[in-house]
Amino acid sequence: MSRKILRRITQAAGLVLALLIPALDLLRYDISARTLYLSGQLWAFAPEGKYLSGAGGNPVQFLFKGVLPWALVFISLPVLGAVIGRFSCGWFCPVGAIFEIADFFRRKLTGFKRCWTQWRHGDGRACRKELFSGLLTVLSIVISLLIAGAFFSGLLISPSEIWRQISSLEFSPFFIIVNSAVMAMIVGTYIARRAFCSYVCLFGITMTIPFVVSPLSLRIRFDTTRASLCTNCGRCDRACIMDIKPRAQNKKINPRCINCGECITACEQEQGRKRGLLYYGFGAGKKNPKKSRKATASQLGADRLSGGSIK
Repeated sequence: MSRKILRRITQAAGLVLALLIPALDLLRYDISARTLYLSGQLWAFAPEGKYLSGAGGNPVQFLFKGVLPWALVFISLPVLGAVIGRFSCGWFCPVGAIFEIADFFRRKLTGFKRCWTQWRHGDGRACRKELFSGLLTVLSIVISLLIAGAFFSGLLISPSEIWRQISSLEFSPFFIIVNSAVMAMIVGTYIARRAFCSYVCLFGITMTIPFVVSPLSLRIRFDTTRASLCTNCGRCDRACIMDIKPRAQNKKINPRCINCGECITACEQEQGRKRGLLYYGFGAGKKNPKKSRKATASQLGADRLSGGSIK
């Protein structure tokens, strides 16, 4: 299984889990009932300031069953950052998956805009297929936003109530407002995606500092011992989701790098499978220069015998 397919699977799993968080009562606050759900445990706020817990009204049980699991998650984030960097941001983050889905739609709309301009000037008959594809893409964007808005609205509205309104097509003003606000947040977050991941996302910020200062963290490195083989094609730069220079990681670690590995895949497409100059490495990530030179010589020899090139 290729790295790219494996990453798509983990991203899909993270996105599905995020969408199911309200339905599974892992984390949501029901505004109408004034009840908070954490890890399946209920915390109901009474007018007099008392509370009722799904753990039999026992605050100690609620602490261990509802609060402690989430506390452990946040405590583990700096540890993860110090060991695997922002690997989870690039492979499991549901927000990142939404960004890449939006990028896919954006690329589909590029041809649509060009053909729409030609069509308006009476010269777009050859673009009928692109126009139809573009309209279908716009419809897919609207449907995707509505679905995402409905799922994430479950953080504030009971999922059963959301399903009742959708199935009966009787939408309350509160649901419309919440759903619209959620969709607006998704669009706004996508527009400011790199700034969001770098300066707003609590999970990303918590892992970034340990990632940068840790001498052991997982990073994407450039094999300087084989730098002469680089064709300077720019594929790795174009493939980078966070718009950084992957080959410059050796000189200075960029805290925005999410270890997604897209640049590694792009380099292998240029250099050949298992011949890429970018790779995952812990800490300094230095390869054995002798081993690298030996591998390079073997590759060159094999290519000369086959009459091919190093690419």
